[in-house]
Amino acid sequence: MAFITSSFYSAKLAQEVEIDLYLPNDYTSKTGIIEPKAIVYFLHGLGRNYKYFKELSATNRYARDNQLAIVYLNAPQSWYTDMVHGMNYFSYVTEELPLLLKSMFGLEFPREKTFLAGLSMGGYGTWKIGLSRPDMFSAIAPMSAPCDVEMISDMLKQMMAEGKPVTGLESFINAFGGNAEITEKDSIFKLLEKVSKLPADQQPRIRSMCGKQDELIGIYKQNVKMDRFAKTLPLADYKFWQWDGAHEYSFWDRAVLHAIAFFLENDYDEKEIRKWRCERE
Repeated sequence: MAFITSSFYSAKLAQEVEIDLYLPNDYTSKTGIIEPKAIVYFLHGLGRNYKYFKELSATNRYARDNQLAIVYLNAPQSWYTDMVHGMNYFSYVTEELPLLLKSMFGLEFPREKTFLAGLSMGGYGTWKIGLSRPDMFSAIAPMSAPCDVEMISDMLKQMMAEGKPVTGLESFINAFGGNAEITEKDSIFKLLEKVSKLPADQQPRIRSMCGKQDELIGIYKQNVKMDRFAKTLPLADYKFWQWDGAHEYSFWDRAVLHAIAFFLENDYDEKEIRKWRCERE
């Protein structure tokens, strides 16, 4: 396998940026090296950067087993938006980065082989980007996503009105503005409703995942609310998967396993889980 860290100038962000790439180049056949058969863009969470998750999970091994290219991009504290007080990360991810991957690494895949996944803040980014650009991503897997940003906005406004510190939510203000107003382009509810009106073959396939014990700003409750709403819409291929787990890397490692099997429509996750079983005397 090949691990590549690349640094380049982003016009959208007006600064030097880094990405990490995983390429399964050690797969060989009689005709030589087998090309990656699909690509996954992976979005990190709020408290860590793009390098952290791949070092605490088996994502690269899962990718190797399935001949996937993985792009780990960095978007610190951004909520993957074109920020009110900050940089244009949404435009960077959806417009500039794909062109750079094509020009620098020859990584270009059709929509049906281009997928998106992310955890926590990156889960929100997965919802927002995947639903905003269904022409770009054929399947998305948001994990432990703070998907009800309207609720977070209301909570933040109440905290500010009461003079309480908003420690940990400063990035939310930078992304969405001092009044934390959520517009239609940032509301997952509105974006999901819009996507549901597309023809079935133009909608992204969706698997949302969340741990039942994820109590961080009520994320599990947010996901249950989103699930109830989604089931009222004519979505072509949507499911909400939940199991025991908190806002933690042990949950996300399993979630990535399920996401990769979902993207490729195979039973890799079931086969891998069977390998973990042992007979004890």
